[in-house]
Amino acid sequence: MGRAYILRIANESNERIVFEKKCYYTNLKRRFSHGDLVFFLMKREVDSFIGYALIDNVKELSDITDSEEREFCINNKWYTKIEFKEITKFKRHLPLRLVFPGLHKLGRALHGLELNDIEVKRIFDLEKICEEDPELWIRYIELNRKTKTV
Repeated sequence: MGRAYILRIANESNERIVFEKKCYYTNLKRRFSHGDLVFFLMKREVDSFIGYALIDNVKELSDITDSEEREFCINNKWYTKIEFKEITKFKRHLPLRLVFPGLHKLGRALHGLELNDIEVKRIFDLEKICEEDPELWIRYIELNRKTKTV
């Protein structure tokens, strides 16, 4: 496997683009490549991981031939299109504070952050635990709400 990154999804319309069209538009300057893994972070009650995808192809603005899509990118100041081979939405979102306590303080700096293998494993392990034990997930969410105001 290649590298792994966090990509932020700003709103529900962008979420639909990501999960329905299996692509992500960005202005980030990263060396995304085939086989890289991305985890999607989106505001639920708090910043939460909502899914992940495996990159199939990366296109720069100059490689986008469809005129409407190209105009869409230019209007939004997006210069890269990431296309996904596989994309998965978590059944239960994972609050960032649960997965990486303290990391939420990075705020906007999380977008494009590269993750190491241990961090990737932690996300997958917690996602599996929360999927198998809904009551535990609910307790995590409740605990997260309590710590949110601190």
